Amino acid sequence: MYYSVIGMVAIVLQLIMNHKFLKRDKKRDEVGKAFRKFVFASLMYYITDVLWGILNSMQLSALLYVDTIVYYISMALTIAYLCNYVTKYLNLRHGFGKFIRIFGQAFAALEIVLLIINHFVHIFFWIYPDGTYQAFIYRYIALYMQVFLCLLLSIQTGIVMIKAADEMKERYFTIFFFCSAMGLAIVLQILYPLLPIYAIGLLIGSGIIHTFVNEGERDEQFKVLQTMANIHYSMHVIDLVKDTVQELTARKEVKAIVNRPDGAHEMMRSVISSVTTDEYLQSVLEFTDLTTLAERMRNKETIAKQFVGKNVGWVQAMFIAIATDPYGKPTKVIYTTRVIEDEKKNEEILVKKSIIDELTGLYNRRAYEEDISEYSSAPISGDFIYASIDVNGLKVVNDEIGHAAGDELIKGAADCMQKAFGSYGKVYRTGGDEFVSIFFADNEQLEAIRNDLDSITESWTGEAVQTLSLSVGYVAKNEYEDKSLLEIAKIADKRMYLAQSAYYSKKGIDRRGQAAANTALCNLYTKILKVNITDDSYSIVNMDASERTPDKGFANTISAWLTDFGKSGQVHADDVENYLAKTDLKYLRTYFKEGKSSISIQYRRKYDDTFKQVAMDMIPADDYSDENQTLFLYVKKIDL
Repeated sequence: MYYSVIGMVAIVLQLIMNHKFLKRDKKRDEVGKAFRKFVFASLMYYITDVLWGILNSMQLSALLYVDTIVYYISMALTIAYLCNYVTKYLNLRHGFGKFIRIFGQAFAALEIVLLIINHFVHIFFWIYPDGTYQAFIYRYIALYMQVFLCLLLSIQTGIVMIKAADEMKERYFTIFFFCSAMGLAIVLQILYPLLPIYAIGLLIGSGIIHTFVNEGERDEQFKVLQTMANIHYSMHVIDLVKDTVQELTARKEVKAIVNRPDGAHEMMRSVISSVTTDEYLQSVLEFTDLTTLAERMRNKETIAKQFVGKNVGWVQAMFIAIATDPYGKPTKVIYTTRVIEDEKKNEEILVKKSIIDELTGLYNRRAYEEDISEYSSAPISGDFIYASIDVNGLKVVNDEIGHAAGDELIKGAADCMQKAFGSYGKVYRTGGDEFVSIFFADNEQLEAIRNDLDSITESWTGEAVQTLSLSVGYVAKNEYEDKSLLEIAKIADKRMYLAQSAYYSKKGIDRRGQAAANTALCNLYTKILKVNITDDSYSIVNMDASERTPDKGFANTISAWLTDFGKSGQVHADDVENYLAKTDLKYLRTYFKEGKSSISIQYRRKYDDTFKQVAMDMIPADDYSDENQTLFLYVKKIDL
């Protein structure tokens, strides 16, 4: 029976050392899964070894024969899984490593076949009725093949160990020692078949792998966790079942509270109440409520929240599930907080840059489109005012003095508008010299604002430009209660153009010829837009309302509009590729920066049930520059 005692001890020690590998874990990596198979094969071997000693002592020959079959199968699987584990641990996925892995699998499969044949022809072993065990030639060949596989593993591990970094040499040496010792144990098992030498070698090997490899990796993972903990404001492990807290790291103001002898739930409330600003306190208390956390985190790995701390500014708090029950609810979590004040500031800067016009500091077209969309989705009060604004004489300044002077004029106009409108609402730069202000004011306030703007602009003077004039079209919502915001904007544009026309008339500039030319141009072209390919915006000069529909790609940015129109079926399938390539904003930006004066894109466009030839022409606008690429876009029918 002493033979079985060794196996019993091995089973107990294997269960103690490697109990975590006996549990199924979908998140376990390939190496961990390979080691798990090796552990199960080893347990299977120990169990058959224990039964072999018991059945042999009781001379139960039939059962002893069955047990011996399973004994040899488990031995073969143990070696095959050892080959699989070692080559994967060494990351030998190709070449010699792959050969060893396949060799081990083939060996195990062949041994199972030989054991089946052995039932009919005694080529491996036999158990006589009196319980006598006799080994045959293939039993020795099988064991020597295992010695050969252990030798291959030792050689390969030794080669990897020599080349490895110092911190890995100890682990590789451990595997090298195990494979070598296992080979020696098999040789001794061949010489002394009735001694449990194989089981002893397997037990020692599993023990040193657990101690020096698996535990070493766990220590390394703990070091990584400690390093992560050092960059956090606080990090604690919370056992939701036991209501306990274990500190990984914490600042002094948190330590003083957490180290009190309270349960995790009470300590969490104390900490949050002490470090959170009043504005966020209630929502953060709900987020950190440990009594509801398990249900809120059911089948979730993490949940997070951002809030403002009293002493450190913006903080991100996060719960990370590290153990769950069978229903997917966490039983143990890591609670971590990290100061993100700098990140928030950078985020605010980026958001501001995305909606602020770089030249003027006013809101840009993107901000305008977002606000218009928001205003359009809700009722608007009668105090709502929409103002369409244009800078008079900008083209003359650009042509006669230069674009630097033109920029001075635009910035001056922006400053004047901000002073007049800023305390009542927002001002947007929607194009080169085109502005919009949206604000709220009653009739008396509106009159005061108009007078203020006139006074401010009249007193403005620059270095290169001495005077500034604006044309403004104001529309109050209470004038047109039944009109949509888009319709109000059009009315404001018309009033602005009338004001501009009056301005040029006073200056003695005859614009009637320009108006006639503009009318003729609009009749020739079905669509005229002023587009800015630098900031991906546009304004409509002339276009039929039927073009502003989703099925024709209509969108808030020119890039989306051109692209969606091309993909909507409006462009003939044979022309789509060329159309999309030449209307791509990156292509157009490069094209015009090369000094090109125009581009013409011809394609077949759908009209009713037929396709007709059209041309899209683009030419630089008066205020075009490589930094602010403004173009006029014209579309006309060629095939009438």
